[in-house]
Amino acid sequence: MKKILFIEDDKVVRENTAELLELVGYEVITASNGKIGVSKAKKLLPNIIICDIMMPELNGYAVLQILSKY
Repeated sequence: MKKILFIEDDKVVRENTAELLELVGYEVITASNGKIGVSKAKKLLPNIIICDIMMPELNGYAVLQILSKY
């Protein structure tokens, strides 16, 4: 099963999107901000990351910059 990390600070969007992705067969891991997302990405090694741009802690560009070096 493909693993998706979904990083989104809006709780409603995060939960609804995760539910839709799970309904079509993906394992979904969620994070409420970029800092948590980076931590989960390093630990859980998802197949794909879907990330919001404007978030607290770390924005989407910072997440990309950190993970591209990992």
